[in-house]
Amino acid sequence: MTAPMGSTPPLVSVVVATYNRADSVARLLAQLAGQTLPPDRFEVVVVDDGSTPPVGDRLTALCVPYGLLVLAQQNAGPAAARHAAILRSRGDVIVIVDDDMSIAPDFLTQHLAEHPRGSRRVVLGWVRADPGTRLRLFERFQLVAIERLVADVRAGRAHPRGSNLYTGNVSFRRDDYLAVGGFDPTFRLSEDSELGIRLERAGATVAVCDRAVALHASDHTSVSAWMRRGKEYGAADLRVSEKHPDLVSADPWRFFFAVSPISRPLLLGSALAPSLLRPAAQLAMWSGIALDKLGAERLALAATTFVYGVQYYAGVRVQAGSRRRVLAGLRRYLNRVRSEELPPMGRIAKFVADVRADHDAIRRADAKYQSTPRSPVLMVSLVQRIGYQIMVAYRVMRLFRDLRLTLMAKATSRYIRHFYAADIHWDADLAPGTIIVHGVGLVVSHSARVGPGCVLFQHVTLGESISRETREVGAPTLESDVHVGPGASLLGPITVGRGSKVMAGVVLMDSVPAYSLVEGPAPVVRVRSSGGTS
Repeated sequence: MTAPMGSTPPLVSVVVATYNRADSVARLLAQLAGQTLPPDRFEVVVVDDGSTPPVGDRLTALCVPYGLLVLAQQNAGPAAARHAAILRSRGDVIVIVDDDMSIAPDFLTQHLAEHPRGSRRVVLGWVRADPGTRLRLFERFQLVAIERLVADVRAGRAHPRGSNLYTGNVSFRRDDYLAVGGFDPTFRLSEDSELGIRLERAGATVAVCDRAVALHASDHTSVSAWMRRGKEYGAADLRVSEKHPDLVSADPWRFFFAVSPISRPLLLGSALAPSLLRPAAQLAMWSGIALDKLGAERLALAATTFVYGVQYYAGVRVQAGSRRRVLAGLRRYLNRVRSEELPPMGRIAKFVADVRADHDAIRRADAKYQSTPRSPVLMVSLVQRIGYQIMVAYRVMRLFRDLRLTLMAKATSRYIRHFYAADIHWDADLAPGTIIVHGVGLVVSHSARVGPGCVLFQHVTLGESISRETREVGAPTLESDVHVGPGASLLGPITVGRGSKVMAGVVLMDSVPAYSLVEGPAPVVRVRSSGGTS
């Protein structure tokens, strides 16, 4: 018989969603009985997600020392099952583990140690291959990605984000989960990373604990089902990005520049014309399986990575709906991502996308303010509009800087200064979609930051100075859609809130909130001497 759920709430609630895995979930419950964490300090809540036959009777018949609650529901997916379990749980810390995992006796102790009193953390445990099971190639591919994340975090090369959350082995505080609304039931896939994004945005920090190990022994065997799932993940991840459009780390294109340069044209081809790449993906998959049988696991995993990428971006195309939206999505990602996060070819692609974004901003402004629209052709604007010429020259300068061609960046800065009488430092950060009007006399400090949609008129200064309050040295930050009129001088480490308008001739040394109108003193007008002579 199972131990009854006690009246005193436990510290930890272990949540398990199960579907047609009676043997493996029973094994997991037996391993939980041997935890070093005393059984009165944790409970286990299992939700049977429509198994055939149901597993409830078998599980409740187990003799375990901890409180065990077994629930049942019609098949609705693991997210719905886990959410139902968390709603019935009572522990402060939730630990989610898959029903096909094996765990060590200190598993819960290691997770609990990562949640000291007052902390708000999402803790990703390490999922590794069960040494007693030979996983299929595509399952090992999944675990390699987790191993790479753990290795990068250990080495300080990466910091885990909410989008890294996976529910095979994770813990977080129940209150944090409920505060963000829990799993989004509209997602059957990528619901874990979408939850992680909301937890992180609500203030939780994400960490990796390589001591909390769960061993994976999957029973998945269908290659075609795995390939289909890769496509579904691509569509789901684009939906996540559409739900969080301002978050670069949620964009499915973040994976595109992490793969081999040789693969990128094919992955882009899959996003543009999925049916053309489907035979190549199938051939690569069976080639990878053959290589694996010959002992060439590294090559086999490389082939599997390619296959997953082809399927994933085919799914992106399905969700996007058209080639035009696919390309617009890639451009939008390039506009938002930092150059430092891209390889050299990615930085060149970003340069092209940013130049296009600057021109698109001009076209939108023309449509709003010009009674007679000007030519929408980029090259015509480049010839006729001095401000756009300066922006393109700035983009070239930043490209040189990002490619570590510092001397060329400095030379371009001098070109802008002498050719256009504008002094823009190569480290100044002007977001894609910035508009320069006329541009003569423009001065932008190396630490200035300008958001998308901003408009800078002639003789504007974004200069470095000392804060009158904090004595901090710095230059202005303009949030999105700020207009700065002719001759305005913005000085010091101030922030101008989004949508604000700084009128001509203003000297501004203090931060202003969003949607402010900043005006200078009105000019003094008086009658000249009666003789009218100077």
